[in-house]
Amino acid sequence: MTYGIMTQPPAQSLPSADSKLLETLAETAPEYPTVAASRCPVPVDDARERCEQLAAAGLVERVSEEPVYRVTDDGRHLVATTEETAYSATSD
Repeated sequence: MTYGIMTQPPAQSLPSADSKLLETLAETAPEYPTVAASRCPVPVDDARERCEQLAAAGLVERVSEEPVYRVTDDGRHLVATTEETAYSATSD
């Protein structure tokens, strides 16, 4: 699934695996996709492609020639919004 360059997807439309990968990357320093995938329920074989899609959406950015990614401000905002939505749903 591609989201379009610089178009932030609504939190509800982000696939669960992408959301988990984004959350994991937000909690760590810049990381290889496969290492981040090993910390969340994302198949390691899919991790690089998912990071490329998240980068195309402006939610993560590649920080070196090697495939190392970090979360952008937009990505952090999406993670925070998703967490706020989940918290509100459980506190109602």
